[in-house]
Amino acid sequence: MDKQISHPDLLWKDLFTEFHEEAVLFFFGKKLHDSIDFSIAPEFLEQEFNDAFTGNDPTKKAADKVIKYRLKNGKEKIIILHVEFQGKAERNFAERMFWYYIFVAQKYKTTDITALAVYTGAAKPKVYNIFKRDNFGTEMCYKFNAYIVRDQAEAKLLASDNIFAVAVLASLYLIKAGKNGENRYAYKKKIVEIAISKQFDRQKLFRLLTFVEHLIKLPKKLEYEFKNYISQPKIQESMLYTKEYLTNSSIFGNAVTEIRNEERQASEARGEARGEARGREQEREHLIINVWQSSDYSAEKIADILGFHVQYVQSVIDEFEKKM
Repeated sequence: MDKQISHPDLLWKDLFTEFHEEAVLFFFGKKLHDSIDFSIAPEFLEQEFNDAFTGNDPTKKAADKVIKYRLKNGKEKIIILHVEFQGKAERNFAERMFWYYIFVAQKYKTTDITALAVYTGAAKPKVYNIFKRDNFGTEMCYKFNAYIVRDQAEAKLLASDNIFAVAVLASLYLIKAGKNGENRYAYKKKIVEIAISKQFDRQKLFRLLTFVEHLIKLPKKLEYEFKNYISQPKIQESMLYTKEYLTNSSIFGNAVTEIRNEERQASEARGEARGEARGREQEREHLIINVWQSSDYSAEKIADILGFHVQYVQSVIDEFEKKM
């Protein structure tokens, strides 16, 4: 099978941002959804959140969504959506989720935080939704929501008219297909037919099919066959609201990457202000020292948990010790 490049984390983040209300309903449930005042635009805070976790490595990407919603009762609630796209189970994931919680609680001065990890790959960590510590009688337990794609029932997803049910179904089919190109081709055709059958409005169907297009990658030969498949008159007739997709699909090869590059360039431009840059640096240093002082972890362990370079972590600790 030809090597294909995909950025599922970016695809999921973009889809969640555009249809965040449906995402909250699908992943968190009716109780939280009905508590939020969606007439008030939410604040998307993940850029400043992610800056603190990329350390001194500008190429490292985080896959979190941090959103501040206003509740109908007037209070605020911060929702953290951490989407895990690695097919391989990530070590220390639950512990990292805990430190995310601590960071958000400190930065935004609130404990009204709801966290979720979405596992879209074929594997998940052995401990996937809880972090516990028992240290000489002092106990701590942090539990967060988890959604595991591989464990979802196909029939239940098919019965839902939520756009994220179809997105999850596409990920489930990708797991089932594995690296087999023919299987991927069959599932890609199937998910297109399912999406069309839902009779979404033009915008939703267009975005969903774009998501599927880049999530399920095919070898070149099969991708050509897929283009021919969706160009059939009977398919085009069913896809009246996706004419733009059919006529402009070739431009979407690098669309998501271009969007993210623009965001990165804008972020770098903002970061030229020394005060802002130093503020993010201080947040990272504060986080490292907090973990170091509240545990017996080595610099290597802290770097592994937070995703920083070990040399950077050690330099922060060394500098802190000099000032003591």
